[in-house]
This record gives sequence, structure tokens and C-alpha cells, in this order.
Amino acid sequence: MTARDLKLQGQLVVLAAGIVLAATILFAYRDIGLNGFHFDDWPNIFDNASVQMTQFSLKGLLDAARGSFLPHRPVPSISFAIDWWRGNGTPAPFLLTNLALHVFTGWAVLALLLQTAILVREDGRADVRTILAAGAAAAWWALQPIHVQAVSYAVQRMTVLAALFALICVWAYLRARIAGGTAKIAWAALSFTSLALAALSKENAWITPALVLMAEFLVLRHNKPLVRHNVERLLLALPGLAALVALADIALDGPLSRWGLSGYANRDFTLGERLLTQPKVVLFHVSQILWPLPGRFSLEHDVEIIRSAASWQFWLPLLVILGWCSAGVRFALQPGSRTAGFFMLWIPVTLLIESSVIPLEMIFEHRMYLPSVGIAGLIALAGSQRSSPSLSVAACSLAAVAALFAMWSTQERLPQWRTAISLLENSTRHAPDSVRVWNQLGREYLGGGRPDLALAAISRANAIDPTWGDGFPFVNRGVVLEAMGQTGEASAIYEETIRRFPKQVLGYNNRGLLRLRSGHLESAIQDFDRAIAIDPKYAQCWTNRGTARFLRGDMDAAMADFEKATELSPRESVAFDYLGRIYEARGRAADAAAARDHACRLGIARNCGRNPLTK
Repeated sequence: MTARDLKLQGQLVVLAAGIVLAATILFAYRDIGLNGFHFDDWPNIFDNASVQMTQFSLKGLLDAARGSFLPHRPVPSISFAIDWWRGNGTPAPFLLTNLALHVFTGWAVLALLLQTAILVREDGRADVRTILAAGAAAAWWALQPIHVQAVSYAVQRMTVLAALFALICVWAYLRARIAGGTAKIAWAALSFTSLALAALSKENAWITPALVLMAEFLVLRHNKPLVRHNVERLLLALPGLAALVALADIALDGPLSRWGLSGYANRDFTLGERLLTQPKVVLFHVSQILWPLPGRFSLEHDVEIIRSAASWQFWLPLLVILGWCSAGVRFALQPGSRTAGFFMLWIPVTLLIESSVIPLEMIFEHRMYLPSVGIAGLIALAGSQRSSPSLSVAACSLAAVAALFAMWSTQERLPQWRTAISLLENSTRHAPDSVRVWNQLGREYLGGGRPDLALAAISRANAIDPTWGDGFPFVNRGVVLEAMGQTGEASAIYEETIRRFPKQVLGYNNRGLLRLRSGHLESAIQDFDRAIAIDPKYAQCWTNRGTARFLRGDMDAAMADFEKATELSPRESVAFDYLGRIYEARGRAADAAAARDHACRLGIARNCGRNPLTK
């Protein structure tokens, strides 16, 4: 075969590997469109009017970027706006876009693995064995059930986009370094653009420059001297200097720590406790990846918070992680093994932001989306070994079997994300002592018309800790009893909530609703006033006060309350309904039509198909 024939053969094999990779992902996630929205999807999408684009336009996209619920993540918000326009707020377009992005990310993993393999080889090309090894490793990564949380949770598109653009950034950088002429400029531009898009997708992608630095020294110099002049020594020192600056800022309570660590005020653990617990959490996630039975995955897990550095649950996992990092550094320092060091160090480096000092939830499976690429890289390296054909065959075979097992596990896990109830019921098996899970499950049961199950779940939450969230389980028992027609018992609970939890907005709001329904408008308005004073961003309080004022005949004040409610939340159907009436009475036909259209789309049928000009 000529060199040209070999190149063409390689390209065809890469194309085939990419097609097979996409096909296996699509097969594993083929029912994702049946799943629904969950939890953080509401504030980021449903309660965020800026992403609810009804007509495709540049202005709509810019509004979505500017109105992002999380202000440092405009790129996902733009994509949310496009999906809202495509499907008018139904979940399927969002989830299918997530799946498409997951396929693209799988291709990006394949491209990075192939590029590193090409740079390691002396002849600078990838043979069929290398391509198959990279394809098997990429498939193993893409089919991992731990990624279901990132793919089937609409809002975690942020995680997928950050990983996708980070991978493209590193891959394009490697291509730029070996290209020449205008191709070098094009690849460099792609790398820089991807870096910016990754950083604007999620903050964990801010670590991408460190990955580029690793790629420069550990991949491009796999068999070459590591450092050639003093400028490069400075580059290698930059991560250490950045770490020292961050530690100094934390110690001195500087601006970075005040910005990044302020969330601990709302957590039930401290910075120290998070640092002590994260080694155990990381190893648990690694164990999920290495033994991916579907029953091992959940939205929430019970995590015992480590409060002492003397605990073996801290230092034993820490020793394992330090041993892994030490081995990675050792490989990185040895010519001929630096690419192995690159993928070994990839894992702790990509976990550095989310699994260290930042006051995030203690455990979430989607955090392994980008770090697990490091394991895939090691699999690809083992599968492409020319010096040990038996190792290569064994690695590729094991990766293929593991990928098939992971695909089955992903298919089994995907239905857990069908509804909020199915997701939370699964979580109760993994976190049976989580008051948050039982409280939310009770709310979901109630919304689904199952008050008996709702009462049992809320009672379980109260048995664990009725003070959680400043009394949420306590007041929610009243909500369930009220829905069951036991208004007297519910009223007593609201009174007790106000006494025990004076900052719990639902105590005043729900007592106000009882008073409103019984015709005591003035006392109801007083309750809503106090609820708004506690939480002025809680839209339902404004709707409820507006309703009381409307019934009292104070139209100006009612209109102001309803407008505030719809400004805070585009899901306030009652507020839109009343606004339609008020606008119509005042001759504001266009505003009345818009308000009635909103109310109709939110389920108030009497607003559907009505022309405010003809009544």
C-alpha cells in the first residue's frame, strides 16, 4: 500500500469508528425524549422569561444571554432559548439537544485520543489498531451510566457544553502546534474560541488553560526534553503560583474567597468539612465508573460528612488520591511515558474546582463527566501498545465488553429520570435519611394527586428533621392536610410555623390564603405583606396579595402586584388571568390579549381563544 492508500484507509476507519460511536450512544439513550424536567430546570428555564423565545431572532438570543439565571453561563442559556422556540417549552427538544451534544462530546473525546496517539507515534499516523483502541475507549466513556445525570438533566447541559468546548480547545491546540501556515492560525483560533465558549458555559471549564499547558509539556514532548528554557520553567510554575495566590486569598479573606466561598452560609457543612469529605466522594464516583451497576446511581446519595482529619475515611482515600497523583507526576517526568502522565493527571486537575473549596453540593455524579476522559485516555493508550500486542488486544477487548455493559446499565438507569417522582423514589433508596428528598417527594406526590403518599413522605421528612430549610417539612405537612380537606389542622400548623419559624415565608403566605378563601381580605393582605417582606422574590405572594386587593376593589394596587408577580415568574397563571381582566377593563386590548395568551398556555382554559375586544 502507498502512503496515500494508508492515509485513506485510516480516514475510513476513523469515519466508521465515529459512526459506530454515535450509533451506540443514540441506541443507549433512545428513550430520552420521554423524560421530563427536574428541579434546577425550573429557575434556569421555566421561571426565566429571558430564555422563553417564541420567535427566533438575534434579539431573543441576546436577551437569553443577558438574562441567564446563572450570569456567568450565557452559552447554555442561548441554547435553552433555541430549544424553547423549537418546542414551546416541552422537555423533548431540550433533552434531544443534550443527547446531540453528548454525541459531539463523544466525537471530541475520540478526536483527542486519536490526536495524542498520533503525536506519540514516531511515524505520526494512527494505524487500525490505534483507531480501534481510541474508538473503544471513547465508546466506554460515552456509554457510562454516571453520565445520565448530565445528559438527561436539561440544565446540566452546562456540564456537557463546558466539557465539549474544553476538549475541542485542547484538541485544536495540539493540531495548531503541529500545523503550518494558515492552518496553524485556523486551529489556534478554534482553540481560543472554544476556550471562551467553555468558560462561558460553566465555571469548572476555567481549568482548561491548565489542560492546554499539560498538553504542551506532556503530549507534544512525549519523547523530548521537558523544559528547554527559562520561560518554560515560568510556565510550569504558573499553576503553583496560582494555587498559592488562592490559598493566600482564602487565608486573608480576600475578594476571591468572599465571592467564591460565600455559599457556605447556606450549607450544613464548613469549608474544612468539605475538604475532608471530598476524597471519599471522589473515590466513590470512581468506583461507580469502574463497577457501573444501574442500582449504584442516584440523584442523591447519603454522605457522612467527615469532621476530623484523624478519621480513616479521610486519610485513606486521600492517600489513594495522592498515590495516583504521584504516579502521574512520575510518568510525566519520564520521556516516553508522559502521555500516560497527562491522562493520569487529567482526572485530579479537572476535579480541582468542583471537588475542593467551592461550596457546592457534597456529591453530584455529573462532576465526573469531564474527569472520566482521563480514564478513557489510559484505556486508549493500553489498547494501542505496539510493543505488547497481547496487552493491546486485552485492553481493546475489555473496553468493548465494558462499553456494552455500560450501555445496558445506561438503558436501565434512564427511566429513573422519567418523572420527578421516579427520580426521587430512587433517591430514597440511596439517601433514606435525606429530609430534602422526602420533603420534595411529598410535594410531588401531592401535585400528582396522591395525598396519602404525600402525607407519608412529608411525615418521614418531619421525623428526620422538621427544622430543615427553616421549617419546610413542618409547614408542608399543613399544605398536605389542607389539600385533604383538613383546614382546621392545616391552620393550626401554619400558626405554629409562624411561631417557630418566623422567617418561613410559607407560614404567612398559606395562612393568608386560608383567610382569603374565608373572605377575611384585610387580615389576608396583612399576611401577604409579611410574606413579601420575608421573601420579596417569591412570586406567589405577590399574586395572592394582588388577588385580595382585586377582590377588595383596589384595581391599581392589584395590577401592580400582578405585574410584579409575572415579572418574577412567567408561570404565575392566576396573575396573568387577572391582568387580562384588568387590562381589558381599561381598554388596553393588546396587553389584555398577551396576558390571556400567557394564562391560556399555563392552563387556564377560559382564556383560550377569547378576543378581548369582543368579550
